[in-house]
Amino acid sequence: MSALRITALADSIGRTPLVSLNDVEGVGGRLSAEMCGKLEFMNPGASIKDRVAKHIVAQLDARGVSKDALLVVAGPGNLAISLAMLRRRLVCLLPERTSADRVKLLKAAGVTDIVRTLDGALPGSPEHPAEIGQRIVSHRPGAVYVDEEVGDWDLGACYDELAAELIEQSEGRLDALVLGVDTGNAATHLSRALKAQLPGIQIVGVEPSNSAIGEQCVANPLAHRWLCEDIGRAYAPRALAPGSIDMWIQVSDPVAYSMARRLVQGGIFAGPAAGASVAAARMYAVSSALQPGQRVAVILGDTARNYGDTLLSDDWMLAHDLLDAKMLDGLRHKQLDQYRGASIEDLQLPAAVTVSEDEPMGAAIGTMIEHDFSQMPVTGARRRLIGYLTLSAAQALVDNKTATPDQPVKQFMLRFSGRAGTAAGGATGSTSTSIRKQYWLITPETPLSELSRFFETHSVAFVTDASR
Repeated sequence: MSALRITALADSIGRTPLVSLNDVEGVGGRLSAEMCGKLEFMNPGASIKDRVAKHIVAQLDARGVSKDALLVVAGPGNLAISLAMLRRRLVCLLPERTSADRVKLLKAAGVTDIVRTLDGALPGSPEHPAEIGQRIVSHRPGAVYVDEEVGDWDLGACYDELAAELIEQSEGRLDALVLGVDTGNAATHLSRALKAQLPGIQIVGVEPSNSAIGEQCVANPLAHRWLCEDIGRAYAPRALAPGSIDMWIQVSDPVAYSMARRLVQGGIFAGPAAGASVAAARMYAVSSALQPGQRVAVILGDTARNYGDTLLSDDWMLAHDLLDAKMLDGLRHKQLDQYRGASIEDLQLPAAVTVSEDEPMGAAIGTMIEHDFSQMPVTGARRRLIGYLTLSAAQALVDNKTATPDQPVKQFMLRFSGRAGTAAGGATGSTSTSIRKQYWLITPETPLSELSRFFETHSVAFVTDASR
């Protein structure tokens, strides 16, 4: 085993694991063949596009392009993230369906110029990213347009490396490779490289329902849009070489997202496009009646972490009807049946023990110790809830002499903002060390299901009437 050592970030790209997927619920059940996932989302930039970005940067350097040159990048967002990781200045052209999480990540990485493009724009139309990108480049001297779909980049070596990894990790035993198709580069080059070494291998291309990449499809900018990112087009990309794909499988959004959730539950933190590819791999294995000893590899090119507001959100998944029947039943039980419609009032909680904001810290600490409380609500005029005090913080403040036992609680409490559901404001008073916290109204009528969701992001809840 080679020694571990410090490397440049770009040198850490590649050599991603190839792992078994058969133990993931909904993947390997009743299948004889072995299902394996190539975890491309474990690259440092969390996608297969790290490989592409590394080779594009090398070619820019070979052309003598300045490292400070502006790159105008088109694509769903992963290539832009990878180029930002490699410290390049970017203008990003992102389709409307690109997740908010990826946009936030790009902005945090310093990308300020982001242009949203139409999902279904056809080549040659003014709305197509290539047309928009070229117009931007024409007005920005020294800028370079970067788009995998445009044949300005030699990506053969990039995917030769990936093919070599697959062959080495599988010990040369691969009966099929399943991958999502977008620009067509990965499918074209992996098909060529793998079939040169494994002539019998089948390459299965995956696209969303209504996508028009497959050989029998017709470009249709008005087709119903799909939610799954990173795969699919409203037309066949020119980078896709004829004959590269042996079988096409279309996967619906509900199937893709449900399978992605299954992967996450099984410890594989991959995104919706990966979910679509795994679902397609299972369809392929069933339809081809694969036998024991046969092996299917799946490219898992995107990470679930880019979909916090969508794939990982129960509310969003429910609103878009993307959960399969089993997951839907489980979620309904969690949200409704688990508490049978009960509210906080049904818990018959005892009356709250409170402390006035004017009481001394020493008395408040004594009350919490007496009642074995870790937190205690603080009230103001007319016993109105205005914040709370924690035992650990109060004791620490007294021990380090930031507070004295006779000072009032109001100077050190966690104080709620004045209006429910609003952002917290600053501390009041120049001599106060109190902190403002966002306040959410919780009453005896609050359903237990809602309280349970509150506790997903908060450690303590205080029940009041509607006037707090």
